[in-house]
Amino acid sequence: KQWYQRRVAITAGKSANKKVCRDNDRVNDENGVDVNIKCRKAAEELKLPFMDSVKKDIARIQQEYVKITTAEQKTSYTAEFERDYEEYVKLKRREKEIGVQFDVLKTNYDKADKRSAEVKSINRKARDLFKQYVNNNSWCKDKERLMKLEAKLAHIKQLFKLYDDDVTGVI
Repeated sequence: KQWYQRRVAITAGKSANKKVCRDNDRVNDENGVDVNIKCRKAAEELKLPFMDSVKKDIARIQQEYVKITTAEQKTSYTAEFERDYEEYVKLKRREKEIGVQFDVLKTNYDKADKRSAEVKSINRKARDLFKQYVNNNSWCKDKERLMKLEAKLAHIKQLFKLYDDDVTGVI
């Protein structure tokens, strides 16, 4: 089961267990942007080599992209969002392809007799696959970039919502 939790962390980036990451675990940061504390904490426990860089970038994003107060500021943020979204989609597609490999192993694991040699083989394959990705510099760079883009796009999207709610008078 532990290897499957790692798979989720590799593909989701912010969680080491789907059950850990529920919407009710979300809180708001100082800008009113929700942050899933348990999910981020679970990813940090994996000690992926780039997590410190991601945390610093998230802090920078929250300082750089502040509450939208004008239409011009929203237009600027929209242009930034659209530029980054295309790259995000490409990276997300690659991540899903990796996830398929772990899903196959998970399916095989679920079907196998838990006391069989097959389960040990599946666990070994999953660990090896996990290590292969974590030790791959290209994957690490892509995963780091994806996590930073996810944080940035989510933050900007939340700022859009707050601005639109302010403009329309929604509470």
